[in-house]
Amino acid sequence: MLKWIAIVAMTVDHVGAILYPEVMVLRYIGRLSFPLFAYLLVLGMESTRNVRSYFVRLFLFALISQVPFFLALGYEPFGFFNIFFTLSLGLVFIYFFKKTSPLALVPVLASFVLPFDYSVYGIAIIGLMQILRENTRFGAGALVLLNMLFLVPWNYQFLSVFAIPLILLHNSGYFRVQREGDEKVAYPLWRKYFFYLYYPLHLALLYIIKTYYF
Repeated sequence: MLKWIAIVAMTVDHVGAILYPEVMVLRYIGRLSFPLFAYLLVLGMESTRNVRSYFVRLFLFALISQVPFFLALGYEPFGFFNIFFTLSLGLVFIYFFKKTSPLALVPVLASFVLPFDYSVYGIAIIGLMQILRENTRFGAGALVLLNMLFLVPWNYQFLSVFAIPLILLHNSGYFRVQREGDEKVAYPLWRKYFFYLYYPLHLALLYIIKTYYF
């Protein structure tokens, strides 16, 4: 459910950014997406059997998505890097953060130097999602405080706080489905990769619509 909410919010956001930049309510709705994806990244880190493969998958789709990303949003080819690069960096960060390794500083420093989507804020959000999984009250409070920095001067990124209740509901078990038995459920391959493929495909479609109809 969180994946679908995140993907719908992201799509609404990109429709606003690419096709209707004057309709700000679309961008407001889109603020829900990144915190949800950051939380889902942490869940993915917990459930994966191979962190290296998880990173390679994220980074591969970062490369695949870069062309439709800069075309649709009007960036220079390497003037700005898409959200999969941010998630890849975030995965490296929480991996070494959990090991209390100084290598966790590498993605943080990279986010200051390289033009990743959400920059160091994105890495901070991902890190706080990891903390939220371990200490719900502290993590949620820190997320609220971080986003309050956008109140003065006003920046609509503050609206990301409205994703926190959904995350807390999931973290408390509200969205979990109880199944009989202890066996693991095998999901079809298309379901595993749909959420990866959707990102570059929807950007490519929006670029085509923008080019021929706007």
